[in-house]
Amino acid sequence: MITELTKQDFYKVRHITDQCRNIEARAVVRGTNPGSVYVDHETDITAVLIWIQGQAGFHVAGDPQSESFLSGLETYMTHSIEPKLKKCNIELVEISVENDRWAETVQTIFNKRNLSNDNQHVFKLSTDTAPCSNHGEYVMIHRLDGALLGSSRFENQSFLEQKITRFWDSVDEFLQHGFGYIGVHNNQVVSLCFSAFVDDKMHAIDIETLEEYRKRHYGAAVAHAFVEECKLQGLDPYWDCTPENTGSIQLAKSVGMTLSFNYKIFWFNVTN
Repeated sequence: MITELTKQDFYKVRHITDQCRNIEARAVVRGTNPGSVYVDHETDITAVLIWIQGQAGFHVAGDPQSESFLSGLETYMTHSIEPKLKKCNIELVEISVENDRWAETVQTIFNKRNLSNDNQHVFKLSTDTAPCSNHGEYVMIHRLDGALLGSSRFENQSFLEQKITRFWDSVDEFLQHGFGYIGVHNNQVVSLCFSAFVDDKMHAIDIETLEEYRKRHYGAAVAHAFVEECKLQGLDPYWDCTPENTGSIQLAKSVGMTLSFNYKIFWFNVTN
């Protein structure tokens, strides 16, 4: 029987998620980032469905032949999970998988849904990478800290705070576990690169530049600053993007990251 775990019981699936390559699933289960955990059995847990709040998506791991998931996950999704998504105005169910066996299982479980899928790239820092060149020497950047985040110094301060609290329970939680940099122009935050998920020394990157400031070195400047601090602190940056996002791929490579692995995402519409 599929069951939702309380946060204090997330540790019960660590034996499964510690094997996951996707940092987002590990970060939720460790309690660093917000999310929910659903398991195939209350006691004898072999498979897990993880709601990753910051991504507004799910990840599955463990035994892809779990009988409980095969027979009950679609119904549980329809009656227990999708009503919660609707209340949050989420119209798509997204489920990521790390291997072909889980991909086949997801297609079997949700074979009555109009499933779509695509691949995702994950880039990591090369072990032999040289210091990355800063393409934005003249761009004004700031490191995120408590004083800056607690002030109202930027005209679009709410944009900065909303980006962070999308992935973290609070700004304080972010400051405790993560770090980041922002690019500033005319008293506005125009670009930012920060820790979206953290698991031990691995920091998953979220990076965004306002559309009108793209191709003006802001993204390169904040990405460079973030990756260089990772190197100094012995941290492992983790860069996730779609194959179609050529700008993001080029930027990742420009700061010394190379393709580490691919995984697949499925999605379908929430039931009306």
